[in-house]
Amino acid sequence: MRSKFKWIFTLLVAFTMQFSFAQEKTVTGLVSDELGPIAGANVVVEGTTRGTTTDFDGKYTIKAKQGEVLVISYTGKKVAKISVTAASTYNVSLKDDVVEGKDVVIQGYKTVTKKSSVIASAVVDTKTIENRPNPNVMNTLQGQLSGVNITASSGQPGAKSEVIIRGYGTINGNTDPLYVIDGFPSNADAFRSINPNDVETVTVLKDASATSQYGNRGTNGVILIKTKRSALGSAKSSFRYSSQYGVGYLQNPKYKYANAKQLLKIEQNFGAGLGATLTDADIDAYDVDTDWVDYFFRPSNTQTHNLSFDNASEKMSSFTSLGYTKQDGILFTTGLQRFNLRNNIGGKSANDKFTYQVSTSFGYSKNNEATNLGTGAINRNYINGAFLGAPYVSPDVYTGSASAFDFYNNTPGLLATPIMLIDKLNTYENLTEETRIEVATDFAYKLTDNFTLRTRLNGLYLSNRFFQAEFPNSFNALLFSPTAGVSSLDGGAFNGFEDINQRREFVYNNLYQLDYSKKFNKHTIGASLNFEYNYSKLNSNNFRQRGLDPILFVPNTGAGYISDNGTDDNYVPQISASSLRNDLVSYFGMFDYDYDSKYGISASFRRDGTSRFLEDYRWGNFWSVGGRWNIDEEAFMENATNVNVLKLRASYGSTGNQRIANGSIYAGIIPPPYVNSWTLANNNYAGGQGYNLNLGRPENQWETTYQANVGVDLEMYNSRLRTNIDVYNRITKDLFIDNPISAVVGSSGLRGNSDANVTNKGVELNVAYDIFKSDDFLFTLRANGSYNKNTVDGLVSNGGKVINQDGSGYSFITQNGGSIYEAYVYPYIGVNPVNGNLLFEDINGNATENPFASDRRATGKNFVPTYQGGFGFDLSYKGFFASTTFTYVLDTWRFDSDEESLFDVGNIGQFVVGSDMLDAWTPTNTDTDVPSLSATNTGATGNSDRFLRDASYLRLRNAQIGYKVPSKLLERTFISDLSFTVQGENLFTLTKWKGFDAESNRLADGSQYPTAKIFTFGVDIKF
Repeated sequence: MRSKFKWIFTLLVAFTMQFSFAQEKTVTGLVSDELGPIAGANVVVEGTTRGTTTDFDGKYTIKAKQGEVLVISYTGKKVAKISVTAASTYNVSLKDDVVEGKDVVIQGYKTVTKKSSVIASAVVDTKTIENRPNPNVMNTLQGQLSGVNITASSGQPGAKSEVIIRGYGTINGNTDPLYVIDGFPSNADAFRSINPNDVETVTVLKDASATSQYGNRGTNGVILIKTKRSALGSAKSSFRYSSQYGVGYLQNPKYKYANAKQLLKIEQNFGAGLGATLTDADIDAYDVDTDWVDYFFRPSNTQTHNLSFDNASEKMSSFTSLGYTKQDGILFTTGLQRFNLRNNIGGKSANDKFTYQVSTSFGYSKNNEATNLGTGAINRNYINGAFLGAPYVSPDVYTGSASAFDFYNNTPGLLATPIMLIDKLNTYENLTEETRIEVATDFAYKLTDNFTLRTRLNGLYLSNRFFQAEFPNSFNALLFSPTAGVSSLDGGAFNGFEDINQRREFVYNNLYQLDYSKKFNKHTIGASLNFEYNYSKLNSNNFRQRGLDPILFVPNTGAGYISDNGTDDNYVPQISASSLRNDLVSYFGMFDYDYDSKYGISASFRRDGTSRFLEDYRWGNFWSVGGRWNIDEEAFMENATNVNVLKLRASYGSTGNQRIANGSIYAGIIPPPYVNSWTLANNNYAGGQGYNLNLGRPENQWETTYQANVGVDLEMYNSRLRTNIDVYNRITKDLFIDNPISAVVGSSGLRGNSDANVTNKGVELNVAYDIFKSDDFLFTLRANGSYNKNTVDGLVSNGGKVINQDGSGYSFITQNGGSIYEAYVYPYIGVNPVNGNLLFEDINGNATENPFASDRRATGKNFVPTYQGGFGFDLSYKGFFASTTFTYVLDTWRFDSDEESLFDVGNIGQFVVGSDMLDAWTPTNTDTDVPSLSATNTGATGNSDRFLRDASYLRLRNAQIGYKVPSKLLERTFISDLSFTVQGENLFTLTKWKGFDAESNRLADGSQYPTAKIFTFGVDIKF
């Protein structure tokens, strides 16, 4: 009986256990890593379609049965698997998906662990980049990277940013860093069609140990862009949709523009313009007061939509994204539309020996640009209408192109400027269409345990079509018509023009790499041999049709073109074409050695051959050596429990710059700098055809940079404190400058390599500290900063001085012992109280009203900031999150041409001037800093520092606040993750600069397109 009972009891227990295993229950847990909770990690029940993602706090809830397995994955982390038992809570800490669980550093052509890296680099990840209202990904990085000065060159949506790494290392050469996208060398001219939301990380390589691997393209630094891809692991699929809507506004200046009545009074005092014809009573009764800035600028709208799909399994993964961006410019008629498609797939063979990655992207953009900015023609630059328009002129004057022409002919000077440009708003169009198709591949096969063969095949096709049309019988067409002012509808000549310019660029890159790695005892050796070929080809065709039929003309279609006739060659189309090619062949090797994870050496040697120079001078050798000491691994550090990482790094090496002419990657190819060449010249002596001689120098080759770097990496208190500091000395030799020659040959200078050099010495600091860190609360402060001293030496001609003028007429000097492009002026010291003339300081320190050019001196002031960086905080509490980023530049100077125009007495009667001109010196108003309106020496202002301004600034670049909806509220929906964000860009700026935008990369600023202040609301959904 007892045995029968035992049998029944055993059967009952087994049945109960089987039932309990089959019963679903709610399982919860927390997913984290060494830095804290991970939001967006995937949690899937293995072998099923049941899955979820962790919320903002890293927490998850899922239904699972006892005995089933939870698969937890996150991009860049090792997959974790947990068997469900009787417990209901399972917390897991994910490790980085690399050797020894440490972070990965992209060290040029190779990937190493953070612990074994010897280079100076900076990394920004997708959390910082995505969902910011910047069409150009580089603008998002401002203030995030020490030693990297990123400047928005224009408020034009999608405009190219200037990126300077560790100072200017050239005088006439190109300063762009080399951009490498998914292993494919590219250039800064092609970012308009790239979606920032596709970017996973941006890594900036700064020291020679990394940049020398890129040979004669690495002098200006290297920026590695890695796009998003799914991680291999358990089967999973997920969708993500994000969208933003926003509005942009013009930033406010500190200028004191005169209103209509003030301007009329100033004109009355000066005796010119409309005000000179009015009485005080007339001025008081004047009721037109136009805000021309408000007329030409507008609040702009922006919207972005991004949809992505992740799919992964143990052997293959794919990431696919679609993106659409539409951003109107704050300046009327300007804007950008962009469509993007990307697919990144990767995988490995069943035996794990073969791995592959294929990245394919397509981008199409349409860009309406503002033309003739800066010193461009006054009748074609919209900014002139906004900044110079007299407020007593009413826009109602304009009723058509003929009215604009009549107003121009019947008003003094250029008073009609805003009316001319109103006409251009209505009678001018342009459009730049860009198509970008890019394929980047990476195939690797593990031959043995120690040898791996790798090849990369990459190709880029870039098509650019620019169209602009000045409509027939528009103001400008009537102004420049052979029958000026007479419309073609009234018997005048056909006028107007249309340009269609097409560029087709193909870039091909091929890399073969053989890697060797071996570990024995405490020694680890790595080496690689590489061959690389780069091919770039640009074909361009430019067409201009002069003479358009106003009845038949349709912009950008070719309709309405007037044919040439025997009596007027004006209608003959103007055409030009060019074909440019550049080839680069490289052989290089790399070597790494590590001993016991304590000491390491890394070295590289590269031999480059470029088609830019003659055969005897086209080959060059570039090299580097770097070392590290992981001090935290030493036995004497065992008791320093608060120190997690302490590493000393050092490197030295050389790089080159083959782009010896500023501009695109094809600048400096034609005419070739190494040989004499001839070009046609029309309308020479007696109206005949002639030839121009372009002198070349056979010995020309690249500029060479040598750089030394010492750095320290430190992490403490469980890595809550993270900091690194680098000190560098970077000298560029063989500078490409104009060497004087006899003017008998038709030129005063021959550009080529010289004995001149530029040195940049500096210090960089990055620091971040998690002040509060728990499961629910994270508050991090971060900051970076850099100091750079730029010095020129070795100039021989002209007493070691090179003096230049910019388009505005300001003088700059580059001389031995000084920095590049220092303002070359004499000091302005105020107003002579006796007669109201301007006072200046001569070379001997004496006051004078009549300075000479010889009184000019170097000021030590230029547009290159000595100090720059950024700081901010990141905060998250439960579902709420917020962050800020401030950027700053210090000790940067440039001329303010816009302010100068407000004090230019020559503008009185035709343009707006500053209200301060009401306080101009008079015999009864001698205590003033505004010269007399009849001062006799105002022409000396241009060579003075009167309008040389401190352009240092502190700017709140970005601030955002958001909320992530708790996962519990989403359990019964198809949504796994939902968040909302409100953010602002360029919210406020503290600066002495008075203009619309303190940010600039120019020597002088006038009539430029300012960047906007932008507010956006965004939503991010995962399902």
